[in-house]
Amino acid sequence: MRYIALLRGINVGTSGRIRMDALKALMEQAGFLRVETYIQSGNVLFDSDLTEPAVKATIERALKDGANISTTAVLRTAEELHALLRDCPFTPEQIERAQAVNTESESFYVCLLPQEPDAQQREKLTKLEQSDDVYVLVGRDIYLLVTQSIRLSKLAIRLQKIFPDMTNRNWNTMNKLNDLSLL
Repeated sequence: MRYIALLRGINVGTSGRIRMDALKALMEQAGFLRVETYIQSGNVLFDSDLTEPAVKATIERALKDGANISTTAVLRTAEELHALLRDCPFTPEQIERAQAVNTESESFYVCLLPQEPDAQQREKLTKLEQSDDVYVLVGRDIYLLVTQSIRLSKLAIRLQKIFPDMTNRNWNTMNKLNDLSLL
């Protein structure tokens, strides 16, 4: 099965630093096949016959043992990634409007959760105020449209507090990972 690992906090700030060639080597040593990395933010494509929980545990252990990095590996299969892109809840016009306001940075992100939200997290989500910045939860993915830097978005900051193990990728990165997953 073709998997995409989206590693949380890789090469952001001073911790979790690893070169992509070293990450690729760790993944190959862990037994994964056709390993590819994409950009410096911890995106890895690979093949494995293991179940998702086994893949997650293997990656997290390999990073801890091989690079002293403690992180969360958020996984999607190539099919799940394709469905995520296909089922985008925002129209091109909505995305264009947000980007027109937010000329300094990206406006469209996907917040990827390791698992579907539990009842308590869902309750917190219903209480989040949406105005210029909006989200849509679909399964274990949150589509997030912001009109300012994601680092300044109150909605993005609140989502991170509810889901501390989530990782974010912009829409362009998600599309590129999808393209790579098809190769």
